[in-house]
Amino acid sequence: MTYLQNLQTGSNEAVDSIIDLRLPRILIALMVGAMLAVSGALLQAALQNPLAEANIIGVSSGALIMRALCMLFIPQLYFYLPLLSFIGGLIPFLIIILLHSKFRFNAVSMILVGVALFVLLNGVLEILTQNPLMKIPQGLTMKIWSDVYILAVSALLGLILTLLLSPKLNLLNLDDIQARSIGFNIDRYRWLTGLLAVFLASATVAIVGQLAFLGIIVPHVVRKLVGGNYRVLIPFSTVIGAWLLLVADLLGRVIQPPLEIPANAILMIVGGPMLIYLICQSQRNRI
Repeated sequence: MTYLQNLQTGSNEAVDSIIDLRLPRILIALMVGAMLAVSGALLQAALQNPLAEANIIGVSSGALIMRALCMLFIPQLYFYLPLLSFIGGLIPFLIIILLHSKFRFNAVSMILVGVALFVLLNGVLEILTQNPLMKIPQGLTMKIWSDVYILAVSALLGLILTLLLSPKLNLLNLDDIQARSIGFNIDRYRWLTGLLAVFLASATVAIVGQLAFLGIIVPHVVRKLVGGNYRVLIPFSTVIGAWLLLVADLLGRVIQPPLEIPANAILMIVGGPMLIYLICQSQRNRI
């Protein structure tokens, strides 16, 4: 009650608490949720794989390793962490692309290779973080306004580029012969879409670390609601992804107070069964 009275009367302590502690966390949750949801939709379009997601195929782990190295060796470049993390996230993505071009994986096999990369990179990360100087705070807690500013630049850039690209995304469903017959350079747009997806996911890793399954959950829910037209799917994924992460963070704070359950744990509980369902659906469609 005292807190509410202070807020109503404009107490500096109450107002500062909201402005400096709560508001950055809320804004970061909204931006990260939107970026990861859109990243998942873009990866699924670029790889033509409904199971693709940055965390599952190792992109987030690569970005996190680069973030850890940068914080140890070049901490003065903190403002450029999203861009530097993008370089780290790009490595596992390129490995997946190169292996797929040689072996022509089906959807499930591609994800299994991605999971192997995820495990490998997380092992490397575990070794690196044994150094106390490389401990990486993850999650939405303890975020400040500088984190908001850094992420906002990446979010605006990535989401605006995605909206500009979205009219072409539906054409990625064409096979190579159909695309060439209408003069559409499908390889170029697959690369652009994949790189944009990696950038969005890596930028979130630079600020909050790894958050699992958001890029799986949201695009599939949105497809059920509005269909697969990317001109509609991308804006809806942006909004639903933002609110889903915000709700997950809120649930984590109210389920077992004063303890906080990380939003990532809630997303994993929801996303794990969904991934199993999607894998079963993929196998059933092959029969």
